[in-house]
Amino acid sequence: MQNLIVLQSFLAEKLPGIPYQIWMGHPDSMTLSYSTPQIETERPLLPGRSSEKPYFFFQNPDKAYFSTELDKDFQITICLYDRDVSALPATDWEVLSYICSGMYFQEIHQPLKNDLEKMVDSLQILTATLDVNELLSKIIQIALTVIPAGDAGVFRQFDAENQQLTPLTVVGLPDGYLRYKTRLGENVSGKVFIDKRPRLYNSTADILSEQTNLSPENVAFVKKGPYANRMIIVPVWLDDECIGTLAILQFTKKRSFIDRDVKLLQGFSSQVAIAFHNAKLYKESRLHLEESRQLSRELDEKNQLFQKRINVHETLTQLSLTNKGIQKMISEINRILGRHVDYVDFLNNDNSPGRRPSPSFPFETIAHYFSGSQKSAVSTTLSNQDYYLYPIFIGSVLLGCMIVSLSHPLSQMDIVTIEQSGSVLALEMVKNISMTELYHKKALTFFTQLLEKQDYEALLASGLPFNFKINTYTFVCLCEIPGSFEPYEVEARLQRLLSKINQRLSAINKLTFGFHNKITLLFSVNENAEVKHIISQLETIVREWLNTDQHFLYGGIGGAYLNVEEIAKSYEEAQKTIAFLINRNQSGLISYEEIGINRFFLNQSSQDIEKFTEEIFLPLRSDHIQSSDLETTLMQYVACNLSAIDTAKKLHIHINTLYQRLKRIEERLGLRFDRQEDMLKIQLACHLKNHLSSFKS
Repeated sequence: MQNLIVLQSFLAEKLPGIPYQIWMGHPDSMTLSYSTPQIETERPLLPGRSSEKPYFFFQNPDKAYFSTELDKDFQITICLYDRDVSALPATDWEVLSYICSGMYFQEIHQPLKNDLEKMVDSLQILTATLDVNELLSKIIQIALTVIPAGDAGVFRQFDAENQQLTPLTVVGLPDGYLRYKTRLGENVSGKVFIDKRPRLYNSTADILSEQTNLSPENVAFVKKGPYANRMIIVPVWLDDECIGTLAILQFTKKRSFIDRDVKLLQGFSSQVAIAFHNAKLYKESRLHLEESRQLSRELDEKNQLFQKRINVHETLTQLSLTNKGIQKMISEINRILGRHVDYVDFLNNDNSPGRRPSPSFPFETIAHYFSGSQKSAVSTTLSNQDYYLYPIFIGSVLLGCMIVSLSHPLSQMDIVTIEQSGSVLALEMVKNISMTELYHKKALTFFTQLLEKQDYEALLASGLPFNFKINTYTFVCLCEIPGSFEPYEVEARLQRLLSKINQRLSAINKLTFGFHNKITLLFSVNENAEVKHIISQLETIVREWLNTDQHFLYGGIGGAYLNVEEIAKSYEEAQKTIAFLINRNQSGLISYEEIGINRFFLNQSSQDIEKFTEEIFLPLRSDHIQSSDLETTLMQYVACNLSAIDTAKKLHIHINTLYQRLKRIEERLGLRFDRQEDMLKIQLACHLKNHLSSFKS
């Protein structure tokens, strides 16, 4: 230092041979800058200054002190080890004062220059990295070099959500310090954040005096130590918002903090705010950029999926417009997906296999997965093979199901292909239903003309498109599905039943069609044995349909006649049979012959029949005689074909008791069992009573 050499030369000239020491720095913590050899180092202790001069002189018995206070935070003291140096003229002391002033300005100017260079370095760091933790660490490290009294630093960020200050970056402190979170108003940092005023403490006691309102967790943390000896802490501002606090702490060094250090730290706090803000902006811009990229990827993916939908729709729609059929469409779906796909047609009870032979999928098995409110696709395992089942619904009516083999998981593109294929298949099924309805209307017109007994030769010629001809035995079968249905539901049920009939009786000469909720079947065969075979097959088909669809069905079969003119008669008998089943509320299929004697009562209301039976059985009821015994006895007697022995066994009574009851019955009814006309009346009443009982049950 140039001025120190000047000072040494001046003292050697004016006070030759006198040992001395030069002390500089803060009045409370001056450091030794120079000492002549063989002098013990001892910090000078000076009395308070009272002189108006820029310096003062103090003489001890064995030494003298020259001291000049150039700033309240900077003082230069020269300790002269001689009993009397006061002989030096006043002008020399003034010159010595000027030399010390030069040293002061050199001492202050050079650190300020160094501090400025370091501040510039820290500003350059702001653009060197956008990692906020790395950036803040470097700023705090530079602050520690500019403020040499500190050996640790921490930046606390305000967490608005939790209303607390959270350590974001620490330098010179253990990692556990990152968990030292403080509430507003708690600890020094919490108070600085509240009142926005910097704090400077040059003793541990001062710091601990501010450690108030601590939470139990922070009390435990503070007790673990170590305690800081000195500390300065300032608020960190970003525009008009305080975003946290910045603190420099001293643990091992001995130099005190001064006001200049506070100003320097405030300068660094601005850089911390800028760094934090830049990192936040960078993070937000990266987030927006990533969101834009993600949106672009999603739009691109959606565009690809949309294009895939268009391609699948156009390909399958073209097949539908050219009437290639569902089988061809399923083959094309197999090609597009690159997977094995089967199709179960619930209208026609048919399987459309994919690229290779596959096991048959029963209607009942697939329909079970979509019972109730389940309408979305499901994944399942059948026969140790994983499948993806995609149902084809129209409203609540299940028309079909695509069955995709899962050798590997489905991609989003695969699912789009399946969904779009399902939409086109649904339209194809509706188109098939419409075409089937058109065929059925034409068949109904032809059948109606047969019933009206018009020109049979012309009619039979018009029946050629239906592949129907009149043979020896001709009869009609009618099936009716009761109830109210949603659109396409009854069509689906009728079509499933018709498909079963056409598949089982494919070689039989017949005319089949559906209209509303009824199916009409007209058979014409050469042998009577064929009639019995057809009826047997129809009964089996109806039982299977009832088990599958779980719905009521009334089916009636008219008689088989030789003359074509009697088709109307067979049709009427089939209608009467259905009416009989409806009256009895009995589901199933029976022939007109099975009705037996009940055919004579088809046009009688149940009220009329009940009135007739009551007229017969009412006399058997009496307050003095157990009417139930007499009624039961009569019903059982008729059921046992008038056999007294069998009746007594069935009723578990003695035969004499039976005879006594029969005698009472004759007396009460005014009828006799040995009179044919009376017996016919009794048997008819018993039969009708059984008929009414079965109807009510």
